[in-house]
Amino acid sequence: MEILTEAVDALRQAEQAVAEATRRRDDAVRQAIGDGVPVTAIADRAGLSKARVYQIRDHRR
Repeated sequence: MEILTEAVDALRQAEQAVAEATRRRDDAVRQAIGDGVPVTAIADRAGLSKARVYQIRDHRR
């Protein structure tokens, strides 16, 4: 049972790290848009679609 508890704890920590990294990425995308960087350039650099960049800009999903 201890192995399960450790695995669940590790997963929760990883999920928190992903959530924080996603928040930082989204903030950076919004900042880049605010700075006038073309959406295509942001999408290419971040490995996102242009549609996803617009979703992030608009705080959707």
